[in-house]
Amino acid sequence: MRNLVQILVAVGFIGALAFFFLFYPAQKVEILIWTSGEKQNVLKPALEEFNQQGRTVLVGSRRYTVQARSVTVNSGEMYTHLVRRLNQGVAFPERTGGDPTVLSPSTSDWLAQVNLDTRRQVFDFADMPSIVRTPVVIFTFREMAECLGWPAKPIGWSDIIALKESPQGWASCPTARAEWGRKPRVAFTDPTVSSTARSTLQLLYQAAAGRSGPNLTLEDVRSARTQNYVRRFQATVDHYYPETLKLQTKIFQGPRFVHFAPLEEYSLPWLYQGRVNAESVPGGQVVQRPITDAGYEVVALYPKEGTVWHDNPFAIANADWVTPLQRAAAQVVKEYLLTEPVQKQFLAWGFRPGSSLPFANVLNATLGINPSEPKKLLGKLNPEVARAIQNSWEDVKKPGVAVLVLDTSGSMSGERIQQAKEGAKRFLDRAAPGTHVGLVTFSSSVQVRVPIGPLNKTRFAIVEAVDSLTARGNTAMYQAIKQGLELADGYEGVSREAIRGVVLLSDGIANTGSVGISGLLKLTDRQERDVRLEFPESAQLRNIVATGLAFTPQNTVHVFSVGIGEADWEALRLVAEGTGGVLVRSDESGLGPVLERFSKYF
Repeated sequence: MRNLVQILVAVGFIGALAFFFLFYPAQKVEILIWTSGEKQNVLKPALEEFNQQGRTVLVGSRRYTVQARSVTVNSGEMYTHLVRRLNQGVAFPERTGGDPTVLSPSTSDWLAQVNLDTRRQVFDFADMPSIVRTPVVIFTFREMAECLGWPAKPIGWSDIIALKESPQGWASCPTARAEWGRKPRVAFTDPTVSSTARSTLQLLYQAAAGRSGPNLTLEDVRSARTQNYVRRFQATVDHYYPETLKLQTKIFQGPRFVHFAPLEEYSLPWLYQGRVNAESVPGGQVVQRPITDAGYEVVALYPKEGTVWHDNPFAIANADWVTPLQRAAAQVVKEYLLTEPVQKQFLAWGFRPGSSLPFANVLNATLGINPSEPKKLLGKLNPEVARAIQNSWEDVKKPGVAVLVLDTSGSMSGERIQQAKEGAKRFLDRAAPGTHVGLVTFSSSVQVRVPIGPLNKTRFAIVEAVDSLTARGNTAMYQAIKQGLELADGYEGVSREAIRGVVLLSDGIANTGSVGISGLLKLTDRQERDVRLEFPESAQLRNIVATGLAFTPQNTVHVFSVGIGEADWEALRLVAEGTGGVLVRSDESGLGPVLERFSKYF
């Protein structure tokens, strides 16, 4: 009888426990994922669905409901924030969303650098599966690839160098088009923030040294012969881009402006699927449209010298802000992201799956890519070698010549002129040390405030001139742009290979000056008939196209424009279009960050 009572008590206790676990609401555990932005199109909605499913994790005797969210943090920023936090105790910026449990940069190379520079095993590379993968490729237009012998002939970095250094250039190709020009135009992003540029810089060093992956040494990186090869490739660059998004939009302007660019492979499907904004079009619209609507076919070239995967890792941080419970919860999220439904969503966005899901039926030649490539893969670099390559950037990149052209007309008074001053200083602080910079201002007239010179000699003269600026008068914008172009073109303090450009800031409509828009740009209508206009209203420019400058410079000079407020957007569009430059829209509060980013075009 006593035994029976004990059994009943035990059964009752077990039943009570079962009831508790079945019906008592589980506590929540939240994990934050820092991700490079290109994955957010899938990751954010996938995690929202995950959170609705109420998936749980059992830790000890308690069950927790797992909730996950993702925040976009650029890969280079992840590295910077982690190193500052771990080495100096600096808190993560508010915009990063808090303390990350998981990090997913475009390439785990950034995380190897974190381990090296913090001298601790923050990330375990033995337990770091890929969410998705995509290789680094060379973007080009199909006609150009075929001109070089593709697809029968593999193409690589050395072929682009040879094309640039050949006196004939594109003229050596019977099918080349006159609009391409003689020399190839290569676009390159900033390797301090861009994973693609960082990896490409590493690929160039490996191609130059004839060694790959862990076999590349510090001596190879420092070799004059190796660095000369990298400089020869950088000499092909038309101008740099601060970020891949701006480069992608530039592609819509066609072979007049970009011939080759290192990109991640997923960018090709995005171009064909209309997932990239096209900003510089007649009428100034910002639209999403397939690249084929612009009349172009684009293809991925897999460098014959070899390439690397961008592995987009699911990396759980070994850091004091990550609890054992969060680590366990992260494993549940990882398993979910590798399920077939989620992987299919990534596949639809042009990524190769992180799982064994077949993909050749989706990612193929119709999207400009070859699912059987890449065949030649290069291994992971020693992190110390990777750091040495990164540190070499200022030594191997092209020099730059930049003329700041600032609007000081009456409409710039108040907060705008103050923010313009701060933005100009941020440009100077972030510009590469080898950049040569000058300052021009304009209102009713145009003034050369500081002639172009090496940054270390003109920096403080420009700061003093900027601090003295006041806003009044009319807007001689076209005359000022022409003055800036002529100064940049005629400057002899650097090699002819330098990237030359004007950085324009304006909030108004040109209404005075000795130069009108037709004195600055060659204009046509949509039927390719020449057009001549003087101080036009924006409405007159809506269906006008700029085909180049109205005068002939000795060098290529671009105009990178920042428009704010009541700026003449159509005129600024044409200036960017006619010079192969860029137009960015901003407000007063955004001028500082925009001008800071513009320093990366040089």
